[in-house]
Amino acid sequence: MTAEKPLRHVLTAHRSEPVPAGWHIEVVTRWSPGGLLLEYTLGVPAGRLVLAPRSETPAAQDLLWKRTCGELFLGVPGDPSYLEFNFSPSGDWAAYAFDGYRAGARNHDWTGQTPEVRILPGEGATRLLATVPHAALRPLWRKDSALTWQAGITVVLETHLGLSYWSLAHPRALPEFHDRAGFIGAISVPEDLF
Repeated sequence: MTAEKPLRHVLTAHRSEPVPAGWHIEVVTRWSPGGLLLEYTLGVPAGRLVLAPRSETPAAQDLLWKRTCGELFLGVPGDPSYLEFNFSPSGDWAAYAFDGYRAGARNHDWTGQTPEVRILPGEGATRLLATVPHAALRPLWRKDSALTWQAGITVVLETHLGLSYWSLAHPRALPEFHDRAGFIGAISVPEDLF
């Protein structure tokens, strides 16, 4: 697989949920032998961040977005369908497929590796590392399409203040990560991905 340059994405909190000055979230995306790697840096003091405890056996789980959770939305330009992935500090994950904006929602199943999610706590920032395996991305790959996917890169952050919603863009008055207008990130796809 051809190496692609890592990309750094800066998220902002939705205006409906003010957060203390200095808090920040950055996400680096890059391809690895295992799949698409996302490194979420949650720049919140450790004592203020609420993280789910580690699962004994991480697995697919629903409703991860009700707590601290990294998220990724991916779509192909010109196609209304998209995929959603959720990554919990517990190690649990979720994957969904949609036919269009919140339409045709279903579990996204594939054969092979499952996402790997790790948490690396720190004093001034906590890192959440998630790898989406190649097999999970196969529905997006088409020889006749552009080699760039549209990405919505988001975080639900639970702190001592409650929940805040972070994204590359916030196109609505209330937080709404499924709005395709918020998929402003670009993931370059290696030509030899599959």
